[in-house]
Amino acid sequence: MIKLITKRLCTALSTFPTAAHVVHLGLPLIVLTIFLLFIGFKSDFLQVHILQKSWKEIVKLVAFSFFIPGLSEEIVFRVLFLPHPIEKPSIKTQIIWGTIALTAFIIYHPLQGITWNPSGREVFMEPIFLILAALLGAICTIAYLASGSIWLSVIIHWLAVVIWIILLGGFAKFNYYSLS
Repeated sequence: MIKLITKRLCTALSTFPTAAHVVHLGLPLIVLTIFLLFIGFKSDFLQVHILQKSWKEIVKLVAFSFFIPGLSEEIVFRVLFLPHPIEKPSIKTQIIWGTIALTAFIIYHPLQGITWNPSGREVFMEPIFLILAALLGAICTIAYLASGSIWLSVIIHWLAVVIWIILLGGFAKFNYYSLS
């Protein structure tokens, strides 16, 4: 098991998406983004609200978000759960493990809020947040399975979080600490 996980991690980290992967996933990503924005704005979960922090604080937030939740959650919920394309998994295997990983990803957020990240307790319990997280998790799963690269799903996840936190009112939904 350790050998398989190590191989998956090393392969996912050393595989880079090609232009073909980006083009292939472009339309689904655009459609999902429009759908996420529609649901988010329709429910009033998303609101145009630009974060009023110093550039230094914003840069720290953007950099930190790349690693947590971007890289860390993608390692756990994509790389560790999902078979890498070099394993030649069947569609059935991909669907089963994709469903398990996505379910774990959704459950993880409320658990995070009630345990080690109490600043997110309320937002991580909101059904609309969980729906949006599920959709984001689905596109990250598709990106990983299609490319075999963690980097595409990390960038998608990271950009979604950064845009939400900085431009769409996400920061205000947390009982946050100062970034200074």
